[in-house]
Amino acid sequence: MWEGPLPSDRDEAVRDFYDLARQHLLNDGTLPTRAVRAFVADVLEIWPEPVGDRGVGLRASSPFVWPASTSASGPVWRCQVKDTRAATATHVIAAIAERHGLNWNDPQPAARRIDLRPVWEAAEAPLYADVALTV
Repeated sequence: MWEGPLPSDRDEAVRDFYDLARQHLLNDGTLPTRAVRAFVADVLEIWPEPVGDRGVGLRASSPFVWPASTSASGPVWRCQVKDTRAATATHVIAAIAERHGLNWNDPQPAARRIDLRPVWEAAEAPLYADVALTV
């Protein structure tokens, strides 16, 4: 998930995300932007992460492989979702990202059989993921 111009196709989405990830997640560790912080806060409302003596933890109900709260830097947030929770989590993450005006892309939607409208398609089309947040 990233903040930036809307990509025109899948190739541009992948390129934009990985360029930002390489710059911000691997190198500089800058503070997340306001929009990314708001996005992460909304994600944590759904899947809270307890903080204890050993740092941030994950609950058994969390769909993430590592903490979502520590996965943002600058205009980008990256997560890895457990395969058993991918279908639900991807829909929720996509809906939250869209509500904050952020771009998102799942590099493996076909492998997971997830039917989401790609971010580069017409914004007027309803986002399937909105259903996940109304349950």
